[in-house]
Amino acid sequence: MTEKLGYQVIENLGDFEIRQYPPHILVSTNESGSMSNAGNQAFRRLANYIFGGNNAGRSIAMTAPVLQAQKEDGFVTSFVMPASMSMSEMPSSSDRTLSFSEQPGGTFAAVSFSGLASQPLFDSKAKSLRKQLDAKQIVTAGPAIYARYDGPWTPFFLRHNEVLIPLQG
Repeated sequence: MTEKLGYQVIENLGDFEIRQYPPHILVSTNESGSMSNAGNQAFRRLANYIFGGNNAGRSIAMTAPVLQAQKEDGFVTSFVMPASMSMSEMPSSSDRTLSFSEQPGGTFAAVSFSGLASQPLFDSKAKSLRKQLDAKQIVTAGPAIYARYDGPWTPFFLRHNEVLIPLQG
């Protein structure tokens, strides 16, 4: 079974949740272009890294979700590393497009939904979540992060996707 980034539900507000995420490690790459094109290019680079294409030749277990955040000219796509790994255990990479970061965790609003992971769907869910947060006077602290939990072989109606928006505090 694929390890998933853990979290604690702080509050369930009906259409969305407020969650607390623990510290975790990401391996990321920036790719220009559309969500789909950038995601496909990034996935190949990141998958190569975890399937042994690193300087140690070491395989690392696949985890979920795969994260994407929009940038000016494309997207940053990230794999979450297994919770048991520390930064000192991360094999280095000769792929200079990859970066490694320790995330401090934090509080996020999250909305879950099914369907194909298209930019219009994610953008619509993010806009709706921001509207709900504004209505409840919950202050956000950054751009939306798009999370995909399932591979392309999963039927679209069974795919688990989320929009995560960081919150202040």
